[in-house]
Amino acid sequence: MENQLAKSVEERTFQYQDSLPSLPVPSLEESLKKYLESVKPFANEEEYKKTEEIVQKFQNGIGKKLHQKLLERAKGKRNWVFMLLYLEN
Repeated sequence: MENQLAKSVEERTFQYQDSLPSLPVPSLEESLKKYLESVKPFANEEEYKKTEEIVQKFQNGIGKKLHQKLLERAKGKRNWVFMLLYLEN
């Protein structure tokens, strides 16, 4: 009985999964802006300025390449967020 209950709850929880739209990939700029907003309350002025510099270098450097790879991955994967949480080796 216990196994049947767990199974029926799981089926109800995910029964509409395939009909839900995929999450869009946010822009790199939007993601970095949110990151900086989340860091600000925990950093002093010097730390925050250093973090801004690092974010700027990332945005203008490897961040663009990584974001492009993420966009490509999202085209071929329905749930690109889930896949990133459990990175493949």
